[in-house]
Amino acid sequence: MKKIIFITIMLIFTDMLSAQKLFIPKELPLKISIDIDESGNMDDLQRRRRRSKRGKQAPIAVGGSITTMKLFDADFDDKFRIGMGANAWLNLSQSNALSGGIYYFLPVSQDFLDAKNTNSYFIININFQQFIVGDNKEDFGFYAIGGLGYIINFNNTETPTMDINARYTNININLGVGAQFNLNFGYLFTELQGSLGLMKFEIPADPADGVNVPSYFNFRAGIKIPLKF
Repeated sequence: MKKIIFITIMLIFTDMLSAQKLFIPKELPLKISIDIDESGNMDDLQRRRRRSKRGKQAPIAVGGSITTMKLFDADFDDKFRIGMGANAWLNLSQSNALSGGIYYFLPVSQDFLDAKNTNSYFIININFQQFIVGDNKEDFGFYAIGGLGYIINFNNTETPTMDINARYTNININLGVGAQFNLNFGYLFTELQGSLGLMKFEIPADPADGVNVPSYFNFRAGIKIPLKF
C-alpha cells in the first residue's frame, strides 16, 4: 500500500513538472515580444517628438555682431570704421522676417592743420528680410534686406581757441543682401548693406548747428541664436 501511494505521488509530481516545462516556453516569448513591441513604439514616439521639435520654427532670435562702415563722402570722413552691434529677429514666416540692429562705432581722431577732430557713430536699423535661397531654419539661406536706418555722428573738434561739439544725423534707406549658415546651436550670418541718406547734406556756417551724415555702406557678421520657449 505504501508503495502504491509513493508511486502515485511521484507520478503527480512528474506531471506537474512536465506541465511547467510546457507552459513556460509558451508564455515567455509572448511576454518578451510584447515588451519589445512596447519599447519599439516608445522609441518611435520619441523620435517623432524630436523631429517635430526640430521642425518647429522659433519665432524670435537674438544675436551680436561686429561691423565695419565707410561713408561715401570722403571729404566728410574718410576713415574706415569698426563697431559692434546687438541684433534681433522676428520671423513672420518660414521665408521672411523683421530684423533690427543697434550698432556703435568706436571713436576715431583725425588731425587737420591746427585742429583735431574726434567722432563716433551710432546706428539703428529696422529691415525686412526675404529669403531667396533656403529659409529661416535650413542649413544655408541667402536673403535680401531692405528698410530704414537712423545714423548719429557725435563730433568733437578741438582748435587752439575753442572746442566745438556737434551731432550730425540722417535718415537712410537700407538695401542689401545677406547669408546665414547653420552652426547647430545657432546661425552665423553675414550682411552687406548700402544706406542712402534721405536728407540733403549741407555744412552750415556754424558747425555746431550740425549737418546731415551722408550715405554709407557697411558689412557685418555675427551669431544669430533662435530662442525656444
